[in-house]
Amino acid sequence: MPKILVLNGPNLNLLGKREPGVYGPETLDDIEARLQKQAESVSISFEFLQFNAESALIERIHAAMDDGTDFIIINPAAFTHTLSLIHISEPTRR
Repeated sequence: MPKILVLNGPNLNLLGKREPGVYGPETLDDIEARLQKQAESVSISFEFLQFNAESALIERIHAAMDDGTDFIIINPAAFTHTLSLIHISEPTRR
């Protein structure tokens, strides 16, 4: 049975909570459940993880070399945007 590692980057844990009008109401748990169902229907094993720290993503990718992982799918999220890991809003002017 093929084993797929699905990695999700920073802030994806906030899906469905942060700006649902922009990103939609679906949570990361919803996505994981949908993928799990699809994977089971075609006899694929997968591990689904989310990390806010780049080092944790890298450590998990390195571990995949020795744990039987066949494929890695990664959504790097905020790591694809300069300075987007932490959104700082301007203070509201009174």
